[in-house]
Amino acid sequence: MSKEVTLDPEDWDEIKALGHRMMDDLMEYLETIRNQPYKQPTEGSINALLTTLPEKGVGEEEMYEIFKKHMLPYTMKYIRPDFWGMVIGTGSPYGMLTDMLLSGTNHTTFLMMYVYHQAIDWIKEMLDYPKEAGGVFVSGGSEANFTGLAVARNKKAKVDMKAKGMQYLPKPMTLYCSKEAHDCLERSVELLGLGNEALRWIPINEKHQMDIRALEKEIEKDRENGYHPFCVIGSAGTVHTGAFDDINAIADLCEREDLWFHIDAAFGAWVKLSDSHRYLADGLERADSVAVDLHKWISMPFGIGCTLVKDQMAHFSTFVYGHDAEYLKATDEVAGQVLEAPWNLALGLSRPHYGLKAYMLLRAFGRDKYSDLVQQNIDQIHYLAELIRKEPNIEMMAPLVSNVVCFRYVHSGLNESDIEELNRMILNELWKINGLMISSTTVNGNYMLRACNVNHRTKYSDFDALIDRIKNIAETHIQQF
Repeated sequence: MSKEVTLDPEDWDEIKALGHRMMDDLMEYLETIRNQPYKQPTEGSINALLTTLPEKGVGEEEMYEIFKKHMLPYTMKYIRPDFWGMVIGTGSPYGMLTDMLLSGTNHTTFLMMYVYHQAIDWIKEMLDYPKEAGGVFVSGGSEANFTGLAVARNKKAKVDMKAKGMQYLPKPMTLYCSKEAHDCLERSVELLGLGNEALRWIPINEKHQMDIRALEKEIEKDRENGYHPFCVIGSAGTVHTGAFDDINAIADLCEREDLWFHIDAAFGAWVKLSDSHRYLADGLERADSVAVDLHKWISMPFGIGCTLVKDQMAHFSTFVYGHDAEYLKATDEVAGQVLEAPWNLALGLSRPHYGLKAYMLLRAFGRDKYSDLVQQNIDQIHYLAELIRKEPNIEMMAPLVSNVVCFRYVHSGLNESDIEELNRMILNELWKINGLMISSTTVNGNYMLRACNVNHRTKYSDFDALIDRIKNIAETHIQQF
């Protein structure tokens, strides 16, 4: 009889010692992240990783040394205090430990459903969303939007989508979002079988909001041309400029026109925790579904998002297994745990215990800590805007709404083409300090630099340093024109 094998260690003391060393090393990495340099991988490290799969494993300790030497030094420094280029949260030491607990227990607990739904209830409370609504945790904003739009499609289709599918639609279905909406919406529309031509990108107004009058005209035109408008997607915090659509105006229109109202609030929903800017999300509670991320503005470890849906039966009937609608007859069962089970509310059956991660971090830090962080980020970005306004050669390029500021460096001796080229040079030089420190965007044909602050490690002085760096880079490169 052959020797039985296992992935458990032969010596538990050795793996415990390695585990303690790994935790200590990563805690030190986080503690010193402000001074961790941004590095491009060396050819030596790349070659060290590109190897054939060994017949005999190298062992846990040697593998960790490979990680420490050839991977850890070259991580993207998204979690450094001077990172504002993408809407990516910075995690936390305690968040790292919660992930360890999830992996250690392989994600399950007898109390899973209680913990899961308590966390969903807390999120609804934080966002002023109706208590009677349902919700599900997913991998992030893209899946959260996909989930909400899948429910919208099935609910508003003129046929039983689960039984008949898109090929039996009497009219092509159409939906609407602003030109500043996130590109992941197009992916969702494609994967849902609607085709990207079904998504109408509506012009924006001077506040970078979806133009309501243009939206009304597009819906009217589509109906006249034989289409079936079914959904409007509002943006609560666009990635380009941080703009918020007029949520109440869209909600009014959707009620009049019998359309599903979905909101992509991946990071912007959390302005609800701000004393000064919570008004931006007024009306969010009127949406039929809302997509929100927890790994962005409230810095939970990747990846975790959430979809909230008012119509729990529509949500459940979209994802539950089976096509013959027998589940709709079992009202007693549907009203209980079957309706609430997360595997009946999203694409995945096997899934991490997102709810435990959310529960532990929300309860550990509490509402006030998250409120303070959101407010701090907004105040800091307004501080950056003030620094920009004081500089004669730096100008604002879009209205400052929330936690995103758009700007560019200008000079009286340069034409528009040269100004764009100079700002591209500034961006490239900043990326040598920390990749994607800030980013760029183009709105209405105008190229601009962009900083979005969802970073709990940022200090006001980091923005002083940013402006100084921009000025120094510009003064050095402007001689080339």
